Amino acid sequence: MNLLAAMNEYHDGMITLCLAVGSGFLLTTISRKLELPTIVLLLIGGFVLGPECIGLIEPDSLGDFFTVIVSLAIGVILYEGGLTLNLREFNNSSTMIQRLLTIGVILTWLGSSTLIWVIFDLNISYSLLAGSLVIVTGPTVIVPLLKRIQATPKVSSILHWEGVLIDAIGVFVALLCFEWVIGGAGGQAIANFGLRVMAGLTIGGGGGWIIQATIKRRWIPENLINGYVLAGGILIFGLTEIFLAEAGLLGVTVAGLVIGWKQPVEIKEIRAFKAEITDLLIGMLFILLVSRLEIQQFIDFGWKGALLVSLVMLLVRPLTVVVCSWSTDLTVKEKVFLSWVAPRGVVAASMASLFAISLSSAGDAKSASFIETFTYSVICGTVLIQGFSAGAVARLLGLRRPEPVNWLIVGANIFGRRIARIIQSETDSDVILIDSNARNIAKANEEGFDAYHEDALDADALVERDSFQSIGHVLALTDNIELNQLLTKQWASHVGRYRTFFWRPYAPANANKPGLGGAPTSTTMDHEGSVFGNVARPSIVSGELERNESILEVIEIPDFDSDHPPAVPGHPLMVVNGQNLQTLSADNDVKDHLQKGARVLTLHRSSGFLRRALEGGAFAQIEPFDLESLYRSLIERAAMLVPKMPIKQTLEDLYEQQKAFPAFLGQGIAVPHVYSSSIEERICIFAKLVKPLPFLGQDDQIRLVFFMISPTGDAEGHLSTLAEIARICQEQDNVAGLESSETLNDVLKIV
Repeated sequence: MNLLAAMNEYHDGMITLCLAVGSGFLLTTISRKLELPTIVLLLIGGFVLGPECIGLIEPDSLGDFFTVIVSLAIGVILYEGGLTLNLREFNNSSTMIQRLLTIGVILTWLGSSTLIWVIFDLNISYSLLAGSLVIVTGPTVIVPLLKRIQATPKVSSILHWEGVLIDAIGVFVALLCFEWVIGGAGGQAIANFGLRVMAGLTIGGGGGWIIQATIKRRWIPENLINGYVLAGGILIFGLTEIFLAEAGLLGVTVAGLVIGWKQPVEIKEIRAFKAEITDLLIGMLFILLVSRLEIQQFIDFGWKGALLVSLVMLLVRPLTVVVCSWSTDLTVKEKVFLSWVAPRGVVAASMASLFAISLSSAGDAKSASFIETFTYSVICGTVLIQGFSAGAVARLLGLRRPEPVNWLIVGANIFGRRIARIIQSETDSDVILIDSNARNIAKANEEGFDAYHEDALDADALVERDSFQSIGHVLALTDNIELNQLLTKQWASHVGRYRTFFWRPYAPANANKPGLGGAPTSTTMDHEGSVFGNVARPSIVSGELERNESILEVIEIPDFDSDHPPAVPGHPLMVVNGQNLQTLSADNDVKDHLQKGARVLTLHRSSGFLRRALEGGAFAQIEPFDLESLYRSLIERAAMLVPKMPIKQTLEDLYEQQKAFPAFLGQGIAVPHVYSSSIEERICIFAKLVKPLPFLGQDDQIRLVFFMISPTGDAEGHLSTLAEIARICQEQDNVAGLESSETLNDVLKIV
């Protein structure tokens, strides 16, 4: 019978844990999708699934393991919180943020503790512990809130960085208070408190240093670093608990702080991995913790509790903001808004429940219930009242920022800079440029642009900065197609799916060209967001612009008959109608958006493709044995001009190209041609054969050769060069002149 009871208990515990993990993450996903505070849905979900409602989740079924699961999950969450604390960001933050994280923490803690002591006559130690739990605001609540209300950059930045950086500080204060409370009274209490703090600081600090040092020395395989950091944190938690019970949370928090302070190169990937684990644990943890709550404990909290929560919201927070904002440039409206918005989050709830469980186990159920009820009441009040009214308050105070219309161009090459200049001159939008090339950034800064040497893929971090919060459109103009596509995916969640664009050349076999900008069409789902596909790689266009071989020009459309829209010369890139920029992905798209007075940005690439290719090429006389030796000789000559060109691969590509486009032009002239990613500018080698070479399937023999190699992605320049060769060789006098030429200059005169 005992075995059967144990099996039933095991079954109930397994169901509880599975439902907590699954429902917690599902509700987290839904809240992120709806841009709601995660804690709202988790509160509702935990209460509905718990014993107070339908009873699917039974925390008691986990028995003693409940405390173990909660402690370990909170340890991992606090570990991640320590990793996110960046002292450089703190030092670079505004005076207001620094004051909120120092003076503000003390005022919130002591102010809340004093109110608890006065209203509920609670022991001063427990009052300080309860007050410490409402210090933290937390990014899991504030980030989606700021996205939803779209407040001005200044107040958004203050609230965001307060939430991100205050977690570790608030937790550290709360842990110290908890260590003091559980230590007992008298000299023994002081000794226990000192031991716990020493254990946490020593084991946590030493363990954190060992983790970051082993990573820095490359002792850990790169593909195991994330797991190593997580396992290391759990080990530190366990070792600290072995040394002294209840000291593990402080130890693992300190370890995270040390690793985050040392900033190993891999910290970005570590934080991303830990954030995913933390999201999973937060959902599970909150469902389990809220399911423990009873309605009666909030009823017993009574009018005194309502008064206490109201004073924390309406007295302590405004007083903190007023003191911290003294002599700053914040306006009265900004101070009012900051005073109103301070939602508490998951970390406060988790710490309160864990402390309550520990205190209940120690026989102090009354104080445990008060601490938990008070903290959850503050969370509900700040999230539900302040959180959902924040948008209306921001609108009433005139602190909602306008619709973001500025542009971010990834690629500060000349092409990107010229487009940025035209966007600024034709619209009211500003443009920010990002590039991994420091030289391009220096040039952009010299020309007066806001340009940053940053990783544009880190969209989540960049949009948190004031400079990037007005970005409404993103254009990726790098030569790397895969990078461009990845950039648009990273930024789509911030600016919208149809406001992200990237350069991508059209595939020659693709007859269906993509539609306007990022908008999908029935034939272009694979190319969604691709633009400028009818022009060469951005680096090639940049080179031509620098040499004045191509120009960007804005053309105004005159009045026209709607049935006969005018042809737009060059390559139309975008239609500029006031603030409405329509990025075009195909030449014929412009016809659908033409109207009288419309201004169209076009790219004009000059002729003379063949001449420029020959100037960068060479003149040769060759005596080949067969077609293969001819091709090998030409490629080897090209490799002398471009040392990094792979001879074997280029030869294979050349044979593949000949299958689709035969090299023999007629009149004894062959034009073998190929694309190569190893060159930046087209080259052409003109060769005279010492002896005519028979060509398979042709009566005529090869006497002259134009061997052309174009950069991958420049189909227009490639085809235009072939067309120039064909046009020149139509004239018999030109062919005769080429046959008698002895130098490259002789060939250039004919061209």
